[in-house]
Amino acid sequence: MGVITICSDWNGRDYYLAALKGRLLSLCEDVQIVDLSHNIESYNISQATFIVKNAYHYYPEGSIHIIAVNSESSSEQPHVVVYNKGHYFIGTDNGMFNLIFRDQPDAIIQLPANDKELNLLNFPELAVFAPAAAHLCNKGKLSKLGKKIDSLYNMVPIRALIQEDTMTGKVIYIDSYSNATVNISKDRFYSSLEGRDFEILVQSNQHLITKISQHYNDVPEGDILAIFNSAGMLEIAMNKGELSKLLEIDTNSDIRVKFHDR
Repeated sequence: MGVITICSDWNGRDYYLAALKGRLLSLCEDVQIVDLSHNIESYNISQATFIVKNAYHYYPEGSIHIIAVNSESSSEQPHVVVYNKGHYFIGTDNGMFNLIFRDQPDAIIQLPANDKELNLLNFPELAVFAPAAAHLCNKGKLSKLGKKIDSLYNMVPIRALIQEDTMTGKVIYIDSYSNATVNISKDRFYSSLEGRDFEILVQSNQHLITKISQHYNDVPEGDILAIFNSAGMLEIAMNKGELSKLLEIDTNSDIRVKFHDR
């Protein structure tokens, strides 16, 4: 049985997801459709890539991942199928694939517009993505879907800035518990620490964190903590509280780490 996941910025009021699932079930001989996430903010490809990047590798090889976020194409940003490490990804080459993969993917195929369904061209998930996913799910060859291209649209990820004894990161994702993920990886944090002490500054100097917790309940309820989450990224949270809402933290908010000698 083939597996197709869907990540979108659609909400429950729309018919888009139901229509896409219906088309996939009609076109695929044997398929399991999985909802990856449909709570993406409108057009927010950074949020979509964060979810796909940290979820797809838990699915079996051969899985097909449709990313239905900011999916309108152009001559510079075509619809593509990307194959990497046994997984297929279908979406628009608007920079998100460059954020998902660390290295050059194994293959990139540019998808042509489906001339038979011009009435659906403003709904590319139905006109382009679903037939491509069905072709792969039905054991069709990747090369038959379109022409091979060599590179993807390059969107440079926002990286934490290091200046002397300070690292400044950005909040890149806020989860359903209102916890804030920062673009500081565990490896980069500890390689910069070099045996020194640190202070994590939240909302300027209003809140200081001086240790990395292993569990959310390492601090009393309502207290703020720092933890490295399952994605290996620094996360600022509040034990059984809604940190981002209470402190008015949003994506792109600054989180600073100050290092100092013991």
